[in-house]
Formats: sequence, C-alpha cells, structure tokens
Amino acid sequence: MAAIYHYTTREMRMVLIASALASFLSPFLGSMVNVAIPAIGAAYVATAESLAMLSTAYLISSVMFMVPVARIADIIGRKKIFLTGIFLLTLSSVLAPHSPSIGILILCRILEGIGVAAITSNSIALLSAVYPPQKRGAVIGYAVSAVFLGLSAGPILGGVLTQMLGWQSIFYFVTILSMFTFAAVWFSISRDICENEGEPYDYAGTFAYMLFIVTLVIGLINLPEFWAIGLLTTGIVVFLPLFVFIEKRTHYPMFALRLFSNNRVFTRGNLATVINFGATYAISFFLSLYLQIAGMFTPMEAGMVLVAMPFTQMIISPLAGRSSDKIEPRYLTTVGMLLMAGGIAVLMQQGTVLNLPMLLATLVLMGFAVALFASPNNNMILGSVQRQEYGSANSIIGTMRQMGMVLSMGLATCFISVFLGTTTELTGNLDAFLSAMHLSFSCGIVFCLIAAVLSFSSKASPTTVSK
Repeated sequence: MAAIYHYTTREMRMVLIASALASFLSPFLGSMVNVAIPAIGAAYVATAESLAMLSTAYLISSVMFMVPVARIADIIGRKKIFLTGIFLLTLSSVLAPHSPSIGILILCRILEGIGVAAITSNSIALLSAVYPPQKRGAVIGYAVSAVFLGLSAGPILGGVLTQMLGWQSIFYFVTILSMFTFAAVWFSISRDICENEGEPYDYAGTFAYMLFIVTLVIGLINLPEFWAIGLLTTGIVVFLPLFVFIEKRTHYPMFALRLFSNNRVFTRGNLATVINFGATYAISFFLSLYLQIAGMFTPMEAGMVLVAMPFTQMIISPLAGRSSDKIEPRYLTTVGMLLMAGGIAVLMQQGTVLNLPMLLATLVLMGFAVALFASPNNNMILGSVQRQEYGSANSIIGTMRQMGMVLSMGLATCFISVFLGTTTELTGNLDAFLSAMHLSFSCGIVFCLIAAVLSFSSKASPTTVSK
C-alpha cells in the first residue's frame, strides 16, 4: 500500500515527471482545439452553438467520469487507470480527424473527456501519496505549472498546425504525444498504488451520480429553453437527493460525502474551485473567436496572444505552491481572486476595435491571479484531509474544477444562443457576439468576488491538522 511504502528520491522524481506529463497533456489538447474552432466551423459549416459544444461535450464526459474512475483507481490501482486514460485519449485523437460530421467530432470529444477524467483524477493524488506533507505544496505547484505549460503551448502549436497543415493535424500531434506519455508513465511508476484494494464498488451511487450530472449539465448548457429548465430542475430536485440518500447509506461510497462534514476548509475550498473556473474557463473560448473576428488574426497569431495568460501561470505556479507551504494559503487565494475580478473588468473594455497592448497586459495580470489561486487552494484542500483520503479528495477537486468549466461554458453557450441564435456567420454579427462575451465576463466578475469571500473564510479550525 502507498501509505506504508517509503519511496526513494529517484522514484519520487520519476512519479513527479510522469504526473507532470499527464497534467500537461489534457489542457494542451483543449487549448489547441480552442484556437482551431473557427477552422473547424468553416470545414463543417457549423453553428456557433455546435462549436461551443466541442468544448462543452468534452467537459460533460470528464465531469461524469472523474469521481467514478478515481474510486476505481483506489481499488485496482492508479497506474492502471492512468494508462487506460492515456489510451482513450490516443484513440479519440486518431478518430477525430476522420469525423464525417460535427456530430461525430463531438462524440470523439466525449471520448477524450473520459480519458482526461482517468488521467487528471489521479495525477495530484499520486504526488500527494508519494511526497511528504512538507513538500506537497511545492510538487503540486510543479504539476499545476505543467497544466499551464500545456495551456501555453497549445495555442501556439495549435495555431501553427491549423494554419500550415489544417485543423486535423492537431489531433495527429496529440496522438504522438500521448504515445510518448504512455511509455513514460509505464516505465516511471514501477509500484502501483491501491489505497483501498479489495473494497466493493458502489454501482448504485455511480448510476445516481451520472443521472444527476447529465440532467444538470445538459439542462444548464441549453438554457433558456423551457425543456432545459425542466431537466435542470429534475436533476436538482430528484436525482441529487437520490444520490445523497444512496451515498449516506453505503459503507463504501463512490463519492466521499463525509469529507464535507465538519470540514470548513475542504467545503469552501472546493466551492471556490467551482466558482473560480466558472468565472475564467470561457475567457479563452471567447477571446479566440474575438481575435479572429474583430482583430482579423490568423489562428497562429491568435494563439501567440492567448499564450500570455497560461505562460504567466506556468512561471508563477511553482512559486505560489512553495509559498503556500509557508504562508497561510487562504491569503494567496483571496488576493488571486480579487486580482482576477479586476482583470476581467479591464477585459470588458475590449470592443469592436481591438486594443492589443491592453489585452496582453490584462492576460498577464490574469495569469498571475490564477496562479496565486490554483496551487495554494489545492494544497489547502489536501492539507485538510487524511492521507488515505487523498484519492477521493483529489477526484472531488477535479470534479469541482470540471463542474466550474461546465458552468462557464454552459453560460457562454446560453448567451451565444440568446444573442446569436443558430447563425453560422460570426463576422457579420460582431455586436451580438460582443454582447454575449461581455455578459459572460460580467458573470465572471461576480463569481470571482464570491470565490474571494469563500477563500478568505476558509480558515482551518483549531482541530484541523494538516496531514
């Protein structure tokens, strides 16, 4: 078992490298696809709503499977689930370029989401199990930095590949990278980690959880349709209580509701995670389209601009992670959210005429803000639970992060539907597009302020001890 096995320095470093590679891979693909969205739309003559679904469908599947695959990994081993996730990501990347329609491409994105769920639900949990508590913040910082490196490299390479070789080439590139990552994980983790080997799996809880997620997310992204309101209400009123009822009466639950009991840090830190990503995730989606519509940028040029935010995150995240080992993390996360609210407010000044210097400066500020929040918040949450609970806690963090992304893209899809409808021509509807973008950003400011309050109030009680 990982809890009693003492890892050597070499093994810990190799686990860090493998985790960083996996952490890099999923955001790398996501940010590459965002830059290629206009080219994909032109190839399939797709509506704005369909293009938004390329991101949203990926997020739905990742949310649905994040917690279940983490629980399966607890039982049968994290390495096995890790490799399965990378295999699925490779398979979807092979199939995606040959999609005969936008609908089939969206199905490939769903498969990608399942693979990413298997990868991301285990990466930080592996680090937390292998490294001692006094080094946890630093290594989480490196893993988060790898995420932002993926976000940084994605727009640049995505833009270059889309412009020179077509949008299909981005999936071929990911296929090669996935195969390399599979080999790295296979050879770097010699001892599998099974925190709860031999325990039964909670099938009833999983079924109720997936029903809740499907109704919640599909209802959210199809607002303000009347049937979507009914579906959303059904999820909250029927399936959520059913899920909680099952989990509270299961000896080995799939979703560890007990972690929220009498643990203010864990509860508020996860709520802040949802709200943070709800505020920020759709920003790159809107800006990718904005730069290519209002600024007349090529995909490669748009990628070069968008890289400013994740590149800053990549540089600052390890420093923020190390700082959270010495400074109370809630101070860092609160400042990060306040700075993000200010950055989004400045971003809303962008109109029909692009102000590139202001945009670049704002993206750097926002990258600094997100870095101050992400690593310290993860460290704070994991520091509030027992070591044997790291797998469940990390899967919940991942689920909350993905739920925030779904919330962000759901609102974006809703606003696009309201202002643009089913039009396939975005260039001639710039004013309507800007209205949707600005309304989404306004919601982001409110979310950031709420997250700041939650972060500042996440002070550990005297009985809470970092493990």
